[in-house]
Amino acid sequence: MPNSSLKPPVSRLAERVNVADRLGRMARQLPDGVAVATPGQGDVAGKNSYATCTFAELDKDATALARGLVDLGVLPGIKIVLLVRPGLEFVKLVFALLRSGATTVLVDPGMGRKHLVDCLATIEPDGFVAISAAQALRTLLRHRFPKAQKNVTVGRRWFWGGKSYQKLLKLGSRSNATLPVTRGDDAAAIIFTSGSTGPPKGVLYTHQMFDTQAKEIQRAYTIHPGGADMACFPLFGLFNSAMGVTTVFPDMDFSRPATADPRKLLAAARDWQVTQAFASPAVWKKLGAYCEQHREQIPTLRKVLSCGAPVPAEVLRQTLACVHPQAEMHTPYGATESLPVATISASEVLGETAKATDRGAGICVGRRSATLDWQIIRIAEEPIARIEDVEVLPTGEIGELIVCGPQVSPCYMTGPESHNLKSKIQDGDAIWHRLGDVGYFDQEQRFWYCGRKAHRVETTSETLFTIPCEAIFNTHAQVARTAIVGMGPCGEQLPVLVVEPAAELLRRRGKRWDHPVYEQLASELLERAGKHENTRLIEQILFHPALPVDVRHNAKINREILATWAVQEIGGQKLRPGSDPYNLYRSREL
Repeated sequence: MPNSSLKPPVSRLAERVNVADRLGRMARQLPDGVAVATPGQGDVAGKNSYATCTFAELDKDATALARGLVDLGVLPGIKIVLLVRPGLEFVKLVFALLRSGATTVLVDPGMGRKHLVDCLATIEPDGFVAISAAQALRTLLRHRFPKAQKNVTVGRRWFWGGKSYQKLLKLGSRSNATLPVTRGDDAAAIIFTSGSTGPPKGVLYTHQMFDTQAKEIQRAYTIHPGGADMACFPLFGLFNSAMGVTTVFPDMDFSRPATADPRKLLAAARDWQVTQAFASPAVWKKLGAYCEQHREQIPTLRKVLSCGAPVPAEVLRQTLACVHPQAEMHTPYGATESLPVATISASEVLGETAKATDRGAGICVGRRSATLDWQIIRIAEEPIARIEDVEVLPTGEIGELIVCGPQVSPCYMTGPESHNLKSKIQDGDAIWHRLGDVGYFDQEQRFWYCGRKAHRVETTSETLFTIPCEAIFNTHAQVARTAIVGMGPCGEQLPVLVVEPAAELLRRRGKRWDHPVYEQLASELLERAGKHENTRLIEQILFHPALPVDVRHNAKINREILATWAVQEIGGQKLRPGSDPYNLYRSREL
């Protein structure tokens, strides 16, 4: 059941705030400029075809759709689920919903049907703007969505009623409905976390949050009107429209970015002479490797952004090698609840911090956003009611990161009240958010990420933090990546190293973990562990063919699943490096 005590805050900001207003300014400045391009059907004269719309068309249709929604009864406070594939209709509908004053509910379809339905049911939505398949599912599960009466179908509308997208657009074009004035603290959206570190949670987004994000992203990366962005993460594409940048959606499955075809990405980049691009590390890893192997280039690409998980130095090098020689690459850091928090350039990573990362110092994610304040506090599991109750740690000491600023969500809208009690700290009228990340500040006030608080391994004698420990092993030539997990009760945990062998090793030797080459690799990794202070307690090793990762970015390792799997494999007994846990694993679904 949804938590009825969780309500959007009452607006205290009198000034109108709506990021959709930025689109209106761009439509006046660049009326004939292409705002959105998405793959069309087939090709034209041997070239890829695209469906496009100009900034003027995008602004006009978004306004018409917003008026149509208002006439449909969509008012401020109404919750509307948006389940539409990235493309022209998606962008127009997001801006329309923002202008209507509705609270748009966004959830990642990649999380699977059960999680998706459960998440949406907790919201008790008032309607769906969705493709035909989603509307059919909503109709079949109508008992889960009893309030969903305001529905719009993008595509063919069958037996469930409501309006079609085209009908809504036509009605709205003739409507004189007055659009509401939105304030900064008004609810704009509920966006669900990926669920990579627990059940997905519905994060409240206010209009101030969206507007601050657009302003800060534009400032931090000096984005000016003009140019084209290859948007491999759809939500970022919305900011492009607000900044006067053409959004090019490549032909890919956005819910599975790691499966993107590099050839299709290159085709979109070349067709539109893209000047910037945003994608997860999984996409850049695949695209960079392909370009290196086939000697391909994207010479027009001068601004590269990647977030969702730490970007390995090798991926940074490969990516920079296939773009413009003077291209800048940045890795924004943040969370669904607060973005952006910090940023760092690839040149700073490759020229300075990567060496320290390989030695176990953690991953430097850079300096804080100009609109944000942050602190490192003593790690604690219990709720912290007031900012006066926190213990701020000195420079260099690992603790928990908290942030406060206009891009920080005030609350969760789903789940028990404990979600908010454990994650939010009151500071007068302001709210601090506990990100759940641990790390430390260096002398330059850069944040060094050391992992998730929930993933730390607490033994009887010390605490092991995942990122610094794993770095010691990740530099081995025969290792793709590793994950440290803990077995047993907190305070008495046994650290276990789970190793994903390098792709070439897996190709040659397969999953025969008893092969001498794996025995030798385990021996070498244990030898490494003994030489470093923060890994000397690691004596157990498991091999795994492909570490599970998050749905949204295909990059964050799901250590919760791995910890359960490790317990099943080891069964409380010490595992010899040469034993064969895969024989047990392969009969179960991880």
